[in-house]
Amino acid sequence: MAEDTPFRMFDLSRQTHHQPNSEKPFVLDPTELYDIPSGYIPITTEVEWIEYFGVNDSPCWVKGKRLCDWAEAWLRAWNKLDAIAEIKQHPRLRLETLFDPIPLPSEWTGKQLLALVNKLDSYPQDNPIARLLADLTGSNEQIWLAEPSIQNLAAWLAIPVPEECKPLERVWQHQFQNHRLASYYQTEDKLLLLRRWLGIADPAVTELGMYPLPVPDLLGQEFDSHWEQQLYRSEGRVLDSLTPTKVAGIERIANCAYRVLSNRPNLITKARVARVAAYLSYQQRQELRDRQPPPQPQPLALNANPKQALDWVTKSYLPFRRWEIVIHQPACEQRISDAIADSFVEWILEHYPQMKVDPVERSDLNYSVASLVQNLCQSSPVLWVVVDGLGWLDHLELLSFLTQNSQLAVETYIEPRFSVLPTKTEYAKWSLYAQLLPSDPSWVDDAGKAFPKLGLGERYTDYRKAELLQDLRQDKHKLYCWDTDRYDKLNHTERDWQHLYQFQRPHTLEGIAKEIQSFVNEYPRPDLLKIVVASDRGQILGISEQITSPVELQAKGRMAIGKTNDPRFVVLERDRYGLSHDISIVKSSASTGAFNHTTDKKIIGSHGGLFPEEVAIGVSVLRKSIQRRPVLITCRGEGKPREPGELEIIIDNPNSVPIAELCLYIKELSDFNTGKPLEQIIPANESLTFKVTIPEVPELPLIHEGDRLLLSGELTFLFAGAEAGSAKLASDSAIVVHQIFSSGGINLDDF
Repeated sequence: MAEDTPFRMFDLSRQTHHQPNSEKPFVLDPTELYDIPSGYIPITTEVEWIEYFGVNDSPCWVKGKRLCDWAEAWLRAWNKLDAIAEIKQHPRLRLETLFDPIPLPSEWTGKQLLALVNKLDSYPQDNPIARLLADLTGSNEQIWLAEPSIQNLAAWLAIPVPEECKPLERVWQHQFQNHRLASYYQTEDKLLLLRRWLGIADPAVTELGMYPLPVPDLLGQEFDSHWEQQLYRSEGRVLDSLTPTKVAGIERIANCAYRVLSNRPNLITKARVARVAAYLSYQQRQELRDRQPPPQPQPLALNANPKQALDWVTKSYLPFRRWEIVIHQPACEQRISDAIADSFVEWILEHYPQMKVDPVERSDLNYSVASLVQNLCQSSPVLWVVVDGLGWLDHLELLSFLTQNSQLAVETYIEPRFSVLPTKTEYAKWSLYAQLLPSDPSWVDDAGKAFPKLGLGERYTDYRKAELLQDLRQDKHKLYCWDTDRYDKLNHTERDWQHLYQFQRPHTLEGIAKEIQSFVNEYPRPDLLKIVVASDRGQILGISEQITSPVELQAKGRMAIGKTNDPRFVVLERDRYGLSHDISIVKSSASTGAFNHTTDKKIIGSHGGLFPEEVAIGVSVLRKSIQRRPVLITCRGEGKPREPGELEIIIDNPNSVPIAELCLYIKELSDFNTGKPLEQIIPANESLTFKVTIPEVPELPLIHEGDRLLLSGELTFLFAGAEAGSAKLASDSAIVVHQIFSSGGINLDDF
């Protein structure tokens, strides 16, 4: 690796000299360029020559062409030419040999030539010019020493070379004159060639394929400006024909698209967002999607099963709820999602009694997470992170921070669970650890006393992070449980909900992610550690109205101990719902009280009720790194030429996480040629077959044999909403074209 800080080519460098030799005491320097080292008598004038030369055996350094000629003639006359240790050569001779056939610049002075020779002499002599160029430019030496290739060409073009060093670079370029890439290596304008290869200058270079490296910093601003202009001028249509896997700098293009679409929301379409989604952060994707309202969900059917109910909450209700609360921001009494949430309240009241009797390890209730953790501990050490109050949407965002820059990888994507009721920490978290309902006689208002029931590991609160770090370093347990209320505290201290949600919340989630990553790195064998992220319950999205509590109840926010006939409340009977006592819960999004209020006396961070965002939470499993398995895709179809047809798509995902944000590219089909976004999500370890319409089946060429047109292309996607992946179409992918030819080659389908 070259030095980080380049130096100037003609900076003076230390000359190397042999020590004076008593048997060869004379050094002749007719060039007058070399410094006279200590130990020599300098002879630079006729007087000095007469006074000192040949008078005794002292080493003499003769400087100047005339004096050197005198010295050489005198020594020849006395038959002492063998007393000459060295006759200094002009550095131009050495450089002309190295540069051949590139001419030396005529403006380079003798001193500059000598400085350059001295620098070159300080390197290994197999390729001193390449090594000097690496140091002069502060670049990786291997780029200058490697064999020519597309990758090497791309790296070299991105290295700016100072003007005074250009002659050296031309010598380096000339060595590739017989290579197939010679015309590119010997370019006279590196920057122009690089611009053309990146597609930001005409004519574009296409014969080299896509530029294989990230956009160099020296052209980053110009590249971004070019694409932003393209996006504005085309009103976003340039994205419609963009093939992300075949264009250089797609990450930068995606960020340009994000900026332009954010500035011009009218240009946003679902297809355009999908085309660049794999190259945007979770937050950027969310912001673009927020610009358009998601579909308003239908109420949840009372006869839905638990899986259908969780799908409804996570895929339909929560996206709409978030958009309405965070983006649309209507007054509490005008919120549509509140009315839709009522259907879930009715559903959970109906189905919870049955769910609570299912075996814990197979239960849809959140206390099954402890069973999952126990099973994982049988084969791996586990860091179990329990984030107090982390709802489903917050969990998704936390995963995006955890997987940013491949810090961690998702092994099991977030799976939904129903919080144990009521959704208050003293009940829900106690049950999470104890794997028991609050009706158990051992229930107490202290989750810490439930943890020992697991029978392994240790629980660490925020106050005990020092002990957690110490135990991780010592590999002390199979299970380390970090129970943090850092996120939940936001709702107890912040008084502006929009500021809390838009700024404080992501900042806190990012901080939690960094702490998790630091814990993993402290473990002696981080690759073996599994990280389970879970929660006890969620909380109401947005602000809540405050209502008065009936006098017969002991109010605790959105819930109260006791029973009431007040129609604003629903009652959870202790026996039917597995509780330690009867509990009444506010049916709407309102609350009887809270830790703090907004400036206009609204309530923030309320929980304890039955709204979907309070009840539906998630669990996920991560590791330091995971080797993803190849995704398989096959496409088969049929139809008549120039008529609509049908394409069957089979996608097999053998990975432990789902794949989404699908975009299919098929070279032979015009509707797929630049990529067609697909809305399907392929679950983990499953194969999915579905059909799509082909607007127009292509015609077969006259010389085509048979009726099968082979298809080529690829599928791009995201693993677990974070990691970009792709898969080539299977080689047997094809479409059968029902095309009739006459013996004369006329297509009878034309008639």
